Amino acid sequence: MNEQKQHKWSKEEFAKMMNDKRQSLFNMANEQVEKAVESADNFLTYLNLKSQLDYTVTNTLLVMAQNPNATQLKDISHWREDNKYIRKGQKGIQILEPGEYTRKDGSAGISYNPKFVFDISQLQGKNNHIHSPEYSTKEILSALIYKKDILPEVIEQDTKSFERVYFDPESQKILVKDGLDPKAMINGIIREYCMIEYMDMGATREEVSFQAECSAYMISRRYGIGDYNTMFVSSSNEHFFSMNPKEIKQELENISRVTDSVSTNIKYGLYAQQEQTKQKEAGEHER
Repeated sequence: MNEQKQHKWSKEEFAKMMNDKRQSLFNMANEQVEKAVESADNFLTYLNLKSQLDYTVTNTLLVMAQNPNATQLKDISHWREDNKYIRKGQKGIQILEPGEYTRKDGSAGISYNPKFVFDISQLQGKNNHIHSPEYSTKEILSALIYKKDILPEVIEQDTKSFERVYFDPESQKILVKDGLDPKAMINGIIREYCMIEYMDMGATREEVSFQAECSAYMISRRYGIGDYNTMFVSSSNEHFFSMNPKEIKQELENISRVTDSVSTNIKYGLYAQQEQTKQKEAGEHER
């Protein structure tokens, strides 16, 4: 019986093969850009994926093109570390993983290599659930204002803005109307901190209202607050209508940067609270 010899790739052939795979994935992501914003439902799917996976814009678009219902992704080795295994016959989702390399001049560069990941829904067994940390309203609020110069202030109902939560540039405060539901209050404050980030770039409130809603919605989902009003996505088609794919991608990148900035501040605030709790418990234990 003749055995077929496995092809041995030369360095040049392997480099070309990897480059072709990379380019194919970049093309897939670019094709998905317009699809992601062509309807309110599609755009909401994109925002849900972006908030759930916390991937780059390009990788979120790739996941959306291959499995828009994905909720938690890992490669095979990382699932195995959790004693989880992929069901036979499951097709992986391809993303682009950044990696450093050294250029000929000695400087560092970033390359993007194709990588297969699998969703939690593709695992063997039935008891596969996402275990997300839960935070109280008080914890999220404390984390939101962590090391912030601009702070929320509760006011009476009579105010110059129809918004229930509103950043006032004159007083440099986030004004919160009295009597708000806790979740509505938190979601509003998150939106206003996002709004401040956009306005710090020189934009007006009217110019970045949609973007601030996008960022706040993703952060609300990321930290399990919920009850965010999604009516804003109905403006997605109008917002992106005059943009070409490159401009749409750039806008999604801008939204991602502000989202990550505000989200990172919350993360540091939550970490600071946890450290304070540990120190307090340690002090009580020493008594």
